[in-house]
Amino acid sequence: MEGATRADLEHAPAARLEGKAALVVGGTSGIGRAIALRFAAEGASVVIASRTRASNEGPASTDELIRERGGVGEYVELDVTDPAGVGSAFARTIESLGDLHVVVFSAGTFSGGDSRELPLEDFDRQFAVDVRGAFLCAREALKHFVPKRYGKLVLVSSNFGLVGVSGFAAYCAAKAAVIGLVRALAVEFGPSGVNVNALLPGATHTASSDPFREDPAIDEIWRRMTPLRMPGDQFVADAADVASAAVFLASDESRAMTGHALVVDGGWTAL
Repeated sequence: MEGATRADLEHAPAARLEGKAALVVGGTSGIGRAIALRFAAEGASVVIASRTRASNEGPASTDELIRERGGVGEYVELDVTDPAGVGSAFARTIESLGDLHVVVFSAGTFSGGDSRELPLEDFDRQFAVDVRGAFLCAREALKHFVPKRYGKLVLVSSNFGLVGVSGFAAYCAAKAAVIGLVRALAVEFGPSGVNVNALLPGATHTASSDPFREDPAIDEIWRRMTPLRMPGDQFVADAADVASAAVFLASDESRAMTGHALVVDGGWTAL
């Protein structure tokens, strides 16, 4: 799609996920919200799981937007660090949708600063949400996928899981752990017909991440480290760009891919 805009991506032709039932964990805001909306536009029935239903990107929740646009969208409350809560959320999702074909884990948090002064509780929280949460959700997904020998599991990591960034020790370590988890699960459950892949966004326009780049010095670092220039000299991806990659990993177009870390970072990790 030459010269594709954000609107083009959000309203691309539907049906790549027609008939699929999807659970998007962390789908109320940011990249998770964009993925859930795009999945619905591609024909999937979608359940959004998160601690809160409200979004920081407008008055309408993700499930409400999906229904307003004629899709099937529902919400379940979920604390990804709670094993019982994760099991309950998956059971409710399967009961509601009748099946489950795709699970995306997009929940996350951020702990940063001078590593000598980073509170241990912040470090532990980073791993509790990003790694423990990913494992708990992956475990529940695999319980459903393996018996039917089909399932698409996508864990959202970050390009910072492949590089070192000053002041981001806990974040980089947790995101790297997610990539390792994906590779191990791909090897373990590939013989059962399950695809397990990681999605690694780089700098992306969201309500939560944009304030980081309001500092001109930080914005300049991102510009310098990102080789790709999209139309309008844009170098920071839209959430819709990441959602497009998620659709590919969730669809049968990626049936021969597993254990892969798909990077969407404008070339940051290519430098």
